[in-house]
Amino acid sequence: MAHSHTHPGISGRKLFWTIMFNSVITLAEFLAGLFSGYLALLADAVHNLSDVAALVLAWIGVKGSQLPPTKKSTYGFKRVEVMTAFISAVSLVVIAVYIIWEAYHRFIDPQPITRPWLFLTVAVIGLVGNLLSVWFLHTEKGKSLNLKTAFLHMAFDALSSVAVIAGGIVILLTGWVVIDVILSVAIALMIFWSSYLVLKETVLIFLEAVPPGIEFDKVHAAIEGIPEVCHVHDLHIWSLSSQETALSCHVCLDGDDLSAGPSVINRINSMI
Repeated sequence: MAHSHTHPGISGRKLFWTIMFNSVITLAEFLAGLFSGYLALLADAVHNLSDVAALVLAWIGVKGSQLPPTKKSTYGFKRVEVMTAFISAVSLVVIAVYIIWEAYHRFIDPQPITRPWLFLTVAVIGLVGNLLSVWFLHTEKGKSLNLKTAFLHMAFDALSSVAVIAGGIVILLTGWVVIDVILSVAIALMIFWSSYLVLKETVLIFLEAVPPGIEFDKVHAAIEGIPEVCHVHDLHIWSLSSQETALSCHVCLDGDDLSAGPSVINRINSMI
């Protein structure tokens, strides 16, 4: 048996505008970081680029998970969204490693930062765009693992934009360029953390582990607690996707209660 959470359709318009906002922000931050030499802004631009990819993957995952079952894929393609979320999270880890590596080189050989007003202006624009993205996606984040991933990326981007702006002000007032390295590493660590959360959830789904929030023993006891049931074995509980849980088991009845089989199955379904 499978249990699904039905949700309203995901707004393509919200995803579209979020992708557009972040594409413009990424290009602006990349150019400003390149011209000013501000690594933290470049790091934020790379993070934003990964968010654009995550949003595109979210769209692909949503469309793929809606495809109907086939004779070869009898559950349909519900795990497409899990696969795309996994790819997005792994790419973030690679990006974070690169940022830390570049920050190390900047620490050994500090680079001057020029055009402070340029990167500050772009960073503020980036913050506004990230906040708009968070606003667009906050109602969608519970609908799939992909959208949860995208929302987390937007939220962490907003935090990193605040850090980039604060660092820019410190550099402007004091000339202390090492803050650039510190902020870059902090952003990379935030990327690691958000990636870990998504990777943990996707790996558990791929391993067909019991979903979080469901206690195996309680489910087993609840089924055996139905009067006609004398024994339950081969109980399996796993996730088809981030929103759908499946269960299968063998339920044994007393010989005198075999005719009640359909009724017992209906009660088990209703109880679960």
